[in-house]
Amino acid sequence: MTSVETLVAVMLVFFLAGTVKGVVGFGLPLVSISLLTPLYGLVDAVGLMLIPAIVTNFWQAVSGDRLAALWRRLWTLLAPAMVFTWLAANVLAQVDTRWFTVLLGIVIFTYSLAGLTSWQLPEPGRREKWLSPVIGIISGVLTGLTGVAVFPFVSYLHAIRLDWQALFQVMGVWFLVASSIIVFVFARHDLLPWSVVSLGITGVVTGLVGMVLGQMIRKRLSEQVFRQVFFAGLALVGIYVTIRALWA
Repeated sequence: MTSVETLVAVMLVFFLAGTVKGVVGFGLPLVSISLLTPLYGLVDAVGLMLIPAIVTNFWQAVSGDRLAALWRRLWTLLAPAMVFTWLAANVLAQVDTRWFTVLLGIVIFTYSLAGLTSWQLPEPGRREKWLSPVIGIISGVLTGLTGVAVFPFVSYLHAIRLDWQALFQVMGVWFLVASSIIVFVFARHDLLPWSVVSLGITGVVTGLVGMVLGQMIRKRLSEQVFRQVFFAGLALVGIYVTIRALWA
């Protein structure tokens, strides 16, 4: 039976993660896994994140009417990312996760550092034809091993200069598909017990409430200020996750 303390902790984490997503358009898996991993371990943290991530990204993925055009433009990025997410998630499901938790901390810290310094990948130009599959493979491996699907995928989307509506929809598609793949892999390896699924469903509700609050905050607060605070806090979490995993 789930304790009240566990239930409250999960609800608060997804409320915070949903709020971040409402303000900046992404961050629910990133924030939730970052905060839940020190409490419950990497595999359970990823499992808890999956249902809320699928629900909150579904509307983002289907919003807009450019899905077919975006697939034609980005299939060499998306297809390898999907395949390698599947392969890497199967590895995560079958081995000791200590070093993957260290990897998670490093990914979180690296991404937050890039956000704090406003660092971006250079525009690929003519290199996009071969660089897209490379970024897709790296993104898929990191997503499958850590559950965090933002780096370097999102940085690359910024580099190819997608307009905001296209960027918003592609991020939704990628987060939705990546989460769905991991759900399938985890279910196949019996890593999604009802206790985790039910807590995840609770996270859907609080995550959606947080998203509504985040959208209200976005109208009143400078997104740039929020991003700086967000990435600074995330950097500290990344350091903590890494040190805790190494110490263990």
